[in-house]
Amino acid sequence: MLAVFIMILRYFFLLLLFLSIFKLIKWMVGDLQEVAPQDFKESRSVHKAGSLPCETGDGAELVVDESLFPELKSGETFVVGQEVLLGRDRRCDINIAASFASARHARIYLKEGQYWLEDLESTNGTFLNEIPVDKPIVLANGDIIRIGSVIFRFVRWGYEVDAGN
Repeated sequence: MLAVFIMILRYFFLLLLFLSIFKLIKWMVGDLQEVAPQDFKESRSVHKAGSLPCETGDGAELVVDESLFPELKSGETFVVGQEVLLGRDRRCDINIAASFASARHARIYLKEGQYWLEDLESTNGTFLNEIPVDKPIVLANGDIIRIGSVIFRFVRWGYEVDAGN
């Protein structure tokens, strides 16, 4: 009788294991479908420079310096408004459709007249001038933001005051 009970218990745990693996695979496939490349162009809410003006913000831009992905071409410019989300999720303002980017990887936001960069607890980290971002940090003109192999340059011309004057 005890042997039958142990055998039933083993099959029950095996069934639980298979159900867990099935749920994990279903979740992963759903996550990958959510950030499909064909959805990329529909997901942008950040205006490209030269298109319609952004209603908020003060003229800051993110310029793609380096990218291996056709969705983000080197030299492409995005106008930064009050807040910009960067990540793999198609609902992000700037979509980085690569496995190294978290769904919501980082954000840039305007607070008290200054732009801040914040890592949103991403898996692989966000780097500002090759230093890991572990808390929100102020951005300056010319700062380099790296997310995996994609490198952005923050441009905010005419705002910073020259310290030499």
